[in-house]
Amino acid sequence: MRPVKLIDKYLFRMLLTPLAYCFAAFTMIYVIYDLFDNLPDFVEGRTSFVNVVQFYVFLLPSVLTIIAPVSLMLSVLYSLSQLTKNNELTALRASGISLYRLMVPILVVGLLFSVAVGIVNETVGPWSSYWTHQFVSLQRHKGDMSAHVAANLAFKDEMHRRVWMIGEFDTQSFDLRRVDLTQQRPDGSDEFRILAQEARWLDGRWWFMDLVTTRYDRDGSPVGPPRFELRREMADLAEEPKDFVNEIKDPEFLSAVEILHFLRTHRSLSKDAVSRIRVDLHHRLAMPWTCLIVTMLGIPFGAQTGRKGALRGVVLALGLFFGYYFLVNVGLALGKKQSFDPWLAGWIPNLFFLGTGMVLLYRMR
Repeated sequence: MRPVKLIDKYLFRMLLTPLAYCFAAFTMIYVIYDLFDNLPDFVEGRTSFVNVVQFYVFLLPSVLTIIAPVSLMLSVLYSLSQLTKNNELTALRASGISLYRLMVPILVVGLLFSVAVGIVNETVGPWSSYWTHQFVSLQRHKGDMSAHVAANLAFKDEMHRRVWMIGEFDTQSFDLRRVDLTQQRPDGSDEFRILAQEARWLDGRWWFMDLVTTRYDRDGSPVGPPRFELRREMADLAEEPKDFVNEIKDPEFLSAVEILHFLRTHRSLSKDAVSRIRVDLHHRLAMPWTCLIVTMLGIPFGAQTGRKGALRGVVLALGLFFGYYFLVNVGLALGKKQSFDPWLAGWIPNLFFLGTGMVLLYRMR
């Protein structure tokens, strides 16, 4: 048992060293590529060097689904080609350890990367992606903060039967201006309506300023005179700033949990709209598992590169890698057109290449 553990440690070290170099290299390549794309906006907005560095630090969590898989793919190819070239893989197999057992440490690394990317993708990833998107938009507007203000925002919380009409919503400070809030009864009639000149998010709840409250009976007639107040704490409102932010975000800036919450609070969406949103949901759930799948694909090609030449293995493996992302885009396009069910559109690349990887692993000798 101890020799096997030593071999596992050796294989981990053989994989993790090139993985660190590949990860650093592809991170630098992505940053340089993105810098050339955004450099005119940074120059136009006179962005400081510190802010540019901050931008790329915040950008990295949102691009892990691209950098991590390709880094894993090439590091698996390199490490296994070295083992094959030096006949170490043959020697290990001759000692009685099966090839599949030898691949366990590599698959474990792929699995851990998938879990880590999935966690990042559901926590800081969507936030960092939206932050960088807003940052670039601000530079294009030369620092004009009005670029972060959404005008005429309508939000209907079907779960709590509330309809919001917001004149202006500041996505940075979360301040609301010209708020029109209507609370409805279960039968759809208006229970009361609040008009407020301003609303602020303080200490985890909304505070309305300069508000007028009018109550209605079930026939829609006012009940009593309107109530005027300078300030009121709205402790009974469950809506949070992120609900309004998510209303104006593209699905690419939402986590799977946020997408599900969006669907729960928008039950009146058309069937077509729900289907398109569910395609994005399944796509987001499927993407982190790319790390495990490309690791599985890289093993058979990496084991052959030492015998048949590194170029052949690298070309075949990278061809599969880019073929994976081609199939991702095809699945999304067909899913959006409702040619595929949402779950199939999101998971078909994983299912196809998972099957391919399992067949290739089975055929390894």
